[in-house]
Formats: sequence, C-alpha cells, structure tokens
Amino acid sequence: MQTQPKRERIAHQSLLQFEDVESLLPLIRYRRLRKDKQAWTTEPLFPGYLFACFEPLLRLNAVRYAQGVAKIVHFGGRYPLIPCSATDQLRQLLGPDHQITLESNLEPGMEVKIGTGPFRGLDAVVRKFLPGKERVRILLDWLGRQIETEVSSSDVVLPDLRATRKSVLESLGVPTPGKGKSAS
Repeated sequence: MQTQPKRERIAHQSLLQFEDVESLLPLIRYRRLRKDKQAWTTEPLFPGYLFACFEPLLRLNAVRYAQGVAKIVHFGGRYPLIPCSATDQLRQLLGPDHQITLESNLEPGMEVKIGTGPFRGLDAVVRKFLPGKERVRILLDWLGRQIETEVSSSDVVLPDLRATRKSVLESLGVPTPGKGKSAS
C-alpha cells in the first residue's frame, strides 16, 4: 500500500479494524540529533508504504478507501503479489514489536556527519571509536585539507537510512519502492 504522506500509522490502524485484513507496518528505531542532543526516534522503515494481506474480491474497495491509504500499488491493472514467505521473513526479522533497532556502533570506515560544534554539517569518516572517552577519531576534509580530530560520539550522526531500507527489502527479495518498482 502507498499511504498518504506521514499517515502510515493511521492507515495501519484503520486496516487493522477489518477482521479479514492483515496489515504490517515495519518500523525502524535509531538515534537522531535533535536540538544538539541525541534522542531515539521511531519511524516507518519504508516511508509512505505498508504491507497488507487481504482477499481483493472481498476487500479491495474497503482497503483502497481506508483512512490514511493513498492507493494500492499497481502496475497498469495488475496488483503485485508479495509471497507470504517474504512477509513472514520480515516479521521474523522485525520481532514482536515490528521494528528494527539500529545501534549506532561506530566502526572504522563508517561515513558520518558532524551534527554539532564548529564542524557541524561536514561529512567525515570514522577512524577509531574511543569507548573509554566516549569520543570518536574522525577524518574530514576542511579548507581543502584532510585533518584528523576527535569529537564526542554524541556529535556524530549516521547518514540517512535509505541504504538500510534498501538492504532489508533486497534481503527479502522484495522490489524497492521508487524508480518504477514498488512494494504493496
């Protein structure tokens, strides 16, 4: 399903009200920089999409016009079918809370963005995580030179989650949303 913008949870809840419709809204939980502090946030793993299982002959219109649903993904007049095994794998991967938690274990070579301080907004590469001091040694380009410096681990932010979302879908054998392919 494609949902209305920022209404994935509303669509999920409205679909759950039908007895013969199953809905799955995969979530991702991760640390994000907010007001110069890291805070946990939870959002849909695939923004604008959720999975639903239903009998089209009986529930197509009810599902299509459910609150929060924009449309049922289709190609021409055909609706793609995702095998039950793929959604079962996804449920197993997500666990009972239907979410993945990304721990921000900073590893050497990982690309990050500086979230606060004088280097705010710059991209950097992790050289070494210093757990005793809760600091990270990073390499960044500044004024045309590569410099190595240490910053607090709370000052670095992992890049966006597109790659994580794509790898989850690919591991399940499900086409990725966008670029002409879509999951329903």
